Amino acid sequence: MKKIAILRCLDTSAACAGTGCLRAFNEKSEGFKGYAGQEVQLAAMWTCNGCGDNKLANQEGIEKKIARMVKNNISAVHVSHCTCKKNAAGEEIRCPVIIDICRKLEVAGVAVIDGTHGQKATGERLKLS
Repeated sequence: MKKIAILRCLDTSAACAGTGCLRAFNEKSEGFKGYAGQEVQLAAMWTCNGCGDNKLANQEGIEKKIARMVKNNISAVHVSHCTCKKNAAGEEIRCPVIIDICRKLEVAGVAVIDGTHGQKATGERLKLS
């Protein structure tokens, strides 16, 4: 059985219960459609440690979270769409803190997948270039 996790934005988590992510996972739809017909377990749903004025003091906690993903044999982390924000030009860009976490996950051997739910959830490997 594949174990997967969902990574989301700390700021967004203050107002989001994660129902869209969980619905898509349970239905194996949108960003999770690639798991259709497979046995998959949602083993973690975690947040970044914030950015800007909302940055948590314990930033080394991210390293511990990544180590837990590896220890618990998480094969993929799906990055929620809430990790993208619109810039001044109105273009959606992924948070640089999230990109850094994603790079660390990939180095640790955990696949990083683009999206959970919504129109832009590709369910494909996230391009980190």
